[in-house]
Amino acid sequence: MIYGEAPYSMTNDNAIMMIFILNIIGISYVFLMNGAGIMERLKCMFYYESKNTPFNNRTHINRICNLLLYAQTLFYFTIIASKFIIEDGGYTVKETILPLTGTLAVIFVLAMLFKLISYDAVNAILFERKRITEWRNFYFFTIKLLGFAFTPAVIAILFVPGISFNIVKIYLLLVLIAYVYTIFTGLFKIIFTQKRNFLDIFLYLCALEFLPMGIVWKLLLQVSGFLTIKS
Repeated sequence: MIYGEAPYSMTNDNAIMMIFILNIIGISYVFLMNGAGIMERLKCMFYYESKNTPFNNRTHINRICNLLLYAQTLFYFTIIASKFIIEDGGYTVKETILPLTGTLAVIFVLAMLFKLISYDAVNAILFERKRITEWRNFYFFTIKLLGFAFTPAVIAILFVPGISFNIVKIYLLLVLIAYVYTIFTGLFKIIFTQKRNFLDIFLYLCALEFLPMGIVWKLLLQVSGFLTIKS
């Protein structure tokens, strides 16, 4: 009897699993070195007062730990986007998913660099230095938290291959809503403290958040379409 090859599954991909394990080790190191600072910064997000500077020395996260937190978020972005392309894009994986994940990782790294540059450039023109520093700490810490928020979805994708992807998408939608709400309230408390105009906040987010998000989404669709045709 001749048996066909088993269909590809991220669960059985040794490279993906190795990166996931390395990520777990890296995040364990982050909490070992800067766990207190992360918890302190997390508390500051909820009781922020405009007269103070919550993101001070008590909330310090060293450079290596920051890089590991960014790496977790980007890695989880890549896993989720890869699953989307496979499930909804119709891309058939024959041997390995590394070419796809590598392409997506490059897109997300470039998008992150764009965020770092664009937010600093625009804020330097519009706001004073103190607010820029506070808002930068708040905003990019929120992005790092996305890595933790995505963890249940990534675990479901990697270790529960039979789960409906629609359930994962519903969870991701809730994460997205919570993320936008957190950014909106942060702007309300830090940047637009005197002139609390919701239209200004919305236009600010459209220029620096929603538009780049739409561009990345368009790139993902282009990659999905190219790979589907090629396969």
